[in-house]
Amino acid sequence: MSKKVFIGVGHGGSDSGTVGYIVEKDVNLTMALACRDFLVANGVEVRMSRAKDEEDPINEEVRECNAYNPDLAIDVHNNSGGGDGFEAYYTIHGGTGKALAQNIEKQVVKIGQNSRGCKTRQGQRGDYYAFIRDTKCPAVICEGVFVDAKADAAQAGTKEKQQEFGIAYAKGILDTLGIKYDTSTAKPTEPVTDAETQAAITKVQQAAGLSGKTMQYLLDYEYGEQLVKKLAKAMEK
Repeated sequence: MSKKVFIGVGHGGSDSGTVGYIVEKDVNLTMALACRDFLVANGVEVRMSRAKDEEDPINEEVRECNAYNPDLAIDVHNNSGGGDGFEAYYTIHGGTGKALAQNIEKQVVKIGQNSRGCKTRQGQRGDYYAFIRDTKCPAVICEGVFVDAKADAAQAGTKEKQQEFGIAYAKGILDTLGIKYDTSTAKPTEPVTDAETQAAITKVQQAAGLSGKTMQYLLDYEYGEQLVKKLAKAMEK
């Protein structure tokens, strides 16, 4: 059975979150979408609290998360207060939530961001943050950068950099779930432009019902293109 992950996307709609050198609600969404895409590419089912700029109150995030009944959950945010570095919050009870926070932190450090550490916060009813306190699964709040600190905001100053954070979060999630993924940092292969090969790819993919990811794995093989062409010819008989 596939693992399930819920991604809360902080703020949205009339609630912009913190506005500094970048706008939090927009950065949160870009990071979350990249996280979702990487998880889905690795066989994980994902639900997001929002996939566009719309109202997204925390009580609704918690309700959606619990209704989805995921294995893990994260809430994507960015920080304010003029600091520097990534933070992750997990439950005061530790357990899988703590492991999730630490695994995400390790991946964020790998992309060059400083870390202020993995933390807990006590409230009057246990955990201070509702996303951690009221969700039924292990949950972590990710605070990527300080949007009001120029140097730190620059760590997520472009769409590409924001996506790197999302992928780092996804890798930390996969590490926690025990799911292996491609750790290569090599530039992806350029898409095939040869018309004959492209036609063969389309024929094989449609006839065999293969996903785009499976076809890419096949094409990445040393003799992948030749093999696909042979398969397409065999299907003509």
